[in-house]
Parts: sequence; structure tokens; C-alpha cells
Amino acid sequence: MTAPVIRGVNHIGITVPDIEAAKAFLVEAFGGQVIYQSFGPQDPPRQGPEFERAVGAFPGTVVRAQAMVKIGTGPDIELFEMHGPEQAKPIRASDFGITHFALYTDDIDASVERFEKAGGTPLTAPRAIPYATEKGPGNKVCYCRMPWGTTMEFITTPDRMAYHDQTDLRRWQDEN
Repeated sequence: MTAPVIRGVNHIGITVPDIEAAKAFLVEAFGGQVIYQSFGPQDPPRQGPEFERAVGAFPGTVVRAQAMVKIGTGPDIELFEMHGPEQAKPIRASDFGITHFALYTDDIDASVERFEKAGGTPLTAPRAIPYATEKGPGNKVCYCRMPWGTTMEFITTPDRMAYHDQTDLRRWQDEN
């Protein structure tokens, strides 16, 4: 039996408190494009035990809207407006689970400035990547928080990274 071929990350799902505000932020902060909205406030919400079981949602959760947003050439962002009992705050870097996603940019300073003008909060200024395997004179990162609390990272690696000496495998932005 042959192993299935995984071609890449398709999308990243983010639950938000207000889908219209989240779509507007992704468009303004990242130049995102709304590909489609599967359903919205005018449609019946997704809810009930079958939905809760299918996605692992807390009992009583109601999904009011879903939309898919394209940002650059990477995975799409799938937004869900969900409301329900016992909603937790967004995960922190020290929590278990997926803690952030990163967007590659050619101009990290301009990207962080645009993000901040759109209503996001940079946690620091863009800074040198601290890991020996990724260091390079122009290689930088900047972690930021979206208005609803999700953490994301801007990364740029225009200079050769030391890991190139350790393996023939390359991160996607290094393949071209």
C-alpha cells in the first residue's frame, strides 16, 4: 500500500468574535482577499450535537458565519464567528497546541507598520532571528496580536541561513 501524498497546508482556521471586523482587518492589514463566505448572519447558524461532535466544539456553541480569506500565496485563512459558553481567550505561546501562524514578507518594517495601522499590536519591533540555524544579517521576525487576540508572526529571511549546511531540505520560501 502506498502512503498518501500530503501536498501542503491548505488553510488555517481562526475563530473570531465578529467576522465582518475580522475580514476588514485581514484585508487592511495583509491585503487579504475574501474568496467566499459560506454563510452569514442572514443564514441559519450551525449548532447542535452533530456539529459539536464533528468539530470538537463545546456544547452550546453556535457558528454564525464562515468565510475564506486569501493572503499572498500561502495557506488560506478560514474565519469562523462562533459564540458559546466557556469560550477561552486566544492561546498563548506557552500553551499547548497551535500557538501562532507566520506570514512571510519581503519588507517586515512596512508590513508591521501596516498591521499596526489596521488595528493590530506588535509585541516588539522587528528583530533579528535569534536561532543560529536561521540567522543572517537581514533575517528578522516580529510577533504581533490581532485585534481579537490571535498571535501571528511576520518573518523575512532574505539572507542565507546556516541550516543550508546541515540538510538539502529547504523551507518553502528557500526553494526558489
